[in-house]
Amino acid sequence: MIKANKIKSGHKSINCCMPVKIKKDGDGNLLEYRARCNADGRQQEVGSYGDIFAPTSNFSCIRSICAIAAQEGLTMYQFDVKGAFLLAECKERVHINLPGKYRLPTGRVLQCRRLIYGLKQAAHDWNQMFMK
Repeated sequence: MIKANKIKSGHKSINCCMPVKIKKDGDGNLLEYRARCNADGRQQEVGSYGDIFAPTSNFSCIRSICAIAAQEGLTMYQFDVKGAFLLAECKERVHINLPGKYRLPTGRVLQCRRLIYGLKQAAHDWNQMFMK
């Protein structure tokens, strides 16, 4: 997903954070820790990424589809793609710093091979990969 590279002159690196979520069962027992890397997309410079438009639907369209399915007696299914953005490859050169107090040797940053949450182009590139 990422690899340590020397940063080239003219390129800037983006800060990121690593939020951790603790999952518990109904009794309060610890099940697992979940963490994901979020990039600070506000630090991306205009021109360092391509298109950012990704189609979305509004609630009235979803409600209309549900009404038609109920009227016709159709079965509807919902799905969730776990780690969706991690499936698409990063087309642009994106460099990120390690989160928190962790540091790489001077002059080295992480280069993203896959998209991560928070990048401006992540939703668009994932949608393009999904539609192929």
